[in-house]
Amino acid sequence: MLRLTSEITIEGDSTWRFNAVAACKIVEDISTLTDTCELHLPKKIKWEEAIDNQGKPPVKRGDKITVKLGYDGELITRFTGFVKSIDTEVPIVIKCEDGMFLLKQLKVKPKAYKTGVLSEIISDLLKETKINFKLIDEDLKVGKYRTTRSTVAEELQELKERYMLSFYFRTINEENVLYVGLVYPFDNRKKLIFKHSKNIINESFEYRQKEEIKAKVEAISFDQKNNKISLELGDPDGDVIKMRIDGLTKEELRKYAEQSLERYKHNGLKGSFETFGAPEVSKCDVVDITARNASQGVYLVKKNEIDFGMSGYRQKIEIGQPLSVQ
Repeated sequence: MLRLTSEITIEGDSTWRFNAVAACKIVEDISTLTDTCELHLPKKIKWEEAIDNQGKPPVKRGDKITVKLGYDGELITRFTGFVKSIDTEVPIVIKCEDGMFLLKQLKVKPKAYKTGVLSEIISDLLKETKINFKLIDEDLKVGKYRTTRSTVAEELQELKERYMLSFYFRTINEENVLYVGLVYPFDNRKKLIFKHSKNIINESFEYRQKEEIKAKVEAISFDQKNNKISLELGDPDGDVIKMRIDGLTKEELRKYAEQSLERYKHNGLKGSFETFGAPEVSKCDVVDITARNASQGVYLVKKNEIDFGMSGYRQKIEIGQPLSVQ
């Protein structure tokens, strides 16, 4: 039987490292700004002589944390971020957030852009940090823009909602890197194979025929004068597909929207599946799935909920955009 192993490192005034955790839940999702991690520590965890006079552990809000999980000593980094809060009741519960924690504290300096280029805006927002960012799509423009929100995270949310953009952190070489752009990147992703009755424990899939799928495209484009063109196409109550391509006329935008709608409406799976802790899956990875009904397809990973503890080591993976379906 495989033995669960973990290593938690917390860096603040001092560095603390321990190899026992009662429970750990990590949630990573490309549709949200923030990934989270919640740790439940064993009742008998020993902080040596670091407990303060009030009996509190030597951990404080803002400390850096790295969570490694695995089997039989083979550890993989599953989360890097910062301590958000500590519940000192027994068992001690530590709640953490990824790099977005820092951006929720960082104030925005108001600035106006006549012809805002996304890379320039993000560079200005992150200027006072050591956070690296990567554009999923180069040279995206947002036109005339003014930063008005209180914090950098709130400004990113504003950009996300107004221009149909995605902002999320990925852990690359144990560093939090902010990805910016239109949904899925093409770099630093793995392709993993999952099959029912082999490494799929449970599945909750809906197999949909092309004719049964309802979808709606919300599309926008900015012309050379930074005028916004927008349109909606498809079923009013369908799944929403957001797209943005700059420099198009309304008719050209409609053509791309129709093509996007056609690509979305094909036979395939929607839903999630549960698997073991290995192979390790991250959001934006690619999964090749053979389901219970023998349908097979390749999908991008939208969300992963990782549970580790007394009940085992599991991943609940929600699939997103299909790449190919048989």
